[in-house]
Amino acid sequence: MTSIIVIGDLAVDIVGNFENSIKPGANVLFRNAKISAGGVAGNMAWYLTQLEQKASVFGSVGDDCWGDLIKNDLHAFGANHSMVKTVNGLTTGFFLILVDSKGERTMIGNRGASERINVDASELISASPSWIHLSGYTLLNSNGINVLNSVIKVANTLGINYSVDLEGIGETGAKLDLRGATVFCNRGKCPEKSRINAKLTVIKSGSDGCYLDLNGMVKQHKPPLVKPLNTTGAGDSFNAAFIAACIMNNDYDTACDFANVVAAYKVAQNDTRVKLPKELFRRYLNKI
Repeated sequence: MTSIIVIGDLAVDIVGNFENSIKPGANVLFRNAKISAGGVAGNMAWYLTQLEQKASVFGSVGDDCWGDLIKNDLHAFGANHSMVKTVNGLTTGFFLILVDSKGERTMIGNRGASERINVDASELISASPSWIHLSGYTLLNSNGINVLNSVIKVANTLGINYSVDLEGIGETGAKLDLRGATVFCNRGKCPEKSRINAKLTVIKSGSDGCYLDLNGMVKQHKPPLVKPLNTTGAGDSFNAAFIAACIMNNDYDTACDFANVVAAYKVAQNDTRVKLPKELFRRYLNKI
C-alpha cells in the first residue's frame, strides 16, 4: 500500500446552515449544528484512506479535548497520526462554518496550534513516503519555508512526487520556488510567481471543473453536474483523489477526471466529510 504524507492544519469544525447576511451587532442563530474533526490534513487523509492509500498526517493540536477528538478521529478511520504533535499553551484550531442555501460555505475561526507545525527532513523520511502533500496554510507559519525546503529535499532524495496547495498562501502573492511540484490552486488565486518551476498546475474551478496547466498547455476537464449542498472540504477531496489516481495510473488527464467525480459527489452531500461509495467509484478506479 502506498504511503502518502499530508502536512497541514488540523481543526474542529462547528458547522450549520445559515441563509441570511450577517450584520454587525446581530445575534446569529444557525440550524443543524454539528461538531466534527476537520482541517486540510485530516480531510485529505480521510479521502485517501477510502481510496486505498495509506495516509500519514503531520500537524499540530493543542493540549485540550479538541486535540484528543482529532487524534481519536484519525485513529478511527485508519490514518497514521504518530507525527501529530501537541503544542502546550495553544488551543486546537477551530472553525465556525456557515453553509448557505446554495451550498457555499463561510468560515470564521482560528488556526491555533496549526501555526506551530514543525516538520524536518528526518521525520519525513522515517515515514517512507511515496508522495508528500503540503498545505499552503502551513507556508503562512514563521517556519513555513523551512518546512517546504524539507519537503523538497526529501522528495529529491527519495525520488518521489510532492504537491503543494496554494490556498491561503496564494492570496499573499508570495514568491515560491516550487521546483518540480504538482501545484493545486483555486481559480483567481493562482499567481504565476507563487508557482515558479512547478511541474504542473491544477486549477480548481468549482462548477467548471478544473484546468490542467502542463508544459504551457491548458486543458479544461468538466465535472459531473450536481446540485451543491455543502462545498466544505471539496478542495481537499479533489486533491486526495487526484493524488491517488496519479499514483495508480500516472495519467494527469485521468486524475483530473477522477478528482472532479469525487469532488462533485462530495459537494452533493450536506456534510463536511462524506463516505465514498465503493460501488459507485469502483468503475472509475478500474479504469485507472
